[in-house]
Amino acid sequence: MEALEILVVDDEESICLLLRDVLARFGHGVTTCQDGQAAVRLAGDQRFDLIFLDIRMPGMCGLDTLKKLREVQPQANFVMITGYAKDDIIDEALRSGALACLCKPFRLSQVVDLLKELEAATPVGA
Repeated sequence: MEALEILVVDDEESICLLLRDVLARFGHGVTTCQDGQAAVRLAGDQRFDLIFLDIRMPGMCGLDTLKKLREVQPQANFVMITGYAKDDIIDEALRSGALACLCKPFRLSQVVDLLKELEAATPVGA
């Protein structure tokens, strides 16, 4: 798989650091931030292939952030992260264009599986 540019948005610094370390081991470029407003600013300046986005954050919630980021980065794939696994919230995230939703606490193998799924779904040369 070619190196991806990945944005991780989560108000929990430990989640940002964990995902950054795991994804970087696979050779991907990883940028992190801890709120929706910062994510939208970053997305205005840099192209991302994959965005991990927490649903519950102070300020702009993850679903609102997803909608704004889809306007700025329509080519990006989104994976939502939540510690509040309510079906209606997950369904709304998926309807809004998220590829998948990880429920905290998630296993690192789930992240690796998502990367493999994305690689399989991406046409060669895309």
